[in-house]
Amino acid sequence: TMNITEWLALSLALILGAMSPGPSLAVVIRNTTSGRPANGICTGIGHGLGFGIYAFITAVSLSILIEFQNSIETFLRISGTIILLWISYTFLTASNIETYANNEIKSNHYSLYKSFSQGFAIALFNPKILAFMIAVYAPLIKSGYALIQYFYMGLLGTLIDGLWYISVSTVLSKTSALNFLQTKSDIMNKAIGILLALYAVGLALNII
Repeated sequence: TMNITEWLALSLALILGAMSPGPSLAVVIRNTTSGRPANGICTGIGHGLGFGIYAFITAVSLSILIEFQNSIETFLRISGTIILLWISYTFLTASNIETYANNEIKSNHYSLYKSFSQGFAIALFNPKILAFMIAVYAPLIKSGYALIQYFYMGLLGTLIDGLWYISVSTVLSKTSALNFLQTKSDIMNKAIGILLALYAVGLALNII
């Protein structure tokens, strides 16, 4: 099994990776400003779960299928492009966000589920995360590890990633910046939609 130094090194790398700006942070901020901090929290939970599953799959794949790395990355790059374009479309076509006080309970539950799904999808189908995971996990993968070892690696990724984005959402919701961003929600939707579309195009052209 990994020693304490290796676990600390992995934890630090995962923390730095989670803190780096990108489309994941943009989606968490957007969903937090949609009316309820719970939306941002659900996005963070979904992202953390998706990240953890991704980490587990990557660790196992590196241990037994490293020779197929390029094929896996190509598939995820195509999938990531499609997912990002879909999320971009939903932002660009979104209308001004209504306050949740005027919505029905059923609509609220759907919105929270949608936030969770967006966080999960953007983590699970982001090929840049794959590149990061390969760089972080590859030096730590050794022959003879039990499957539970890779499960712990994935669980660590889930906890660090999920807690970071939940913290971002919680802190943002307690500042005056949230009220300002809420008044500009339509502009934010369009801006983030354009950024995600550009990011997706970059993935498709293999320039990021």
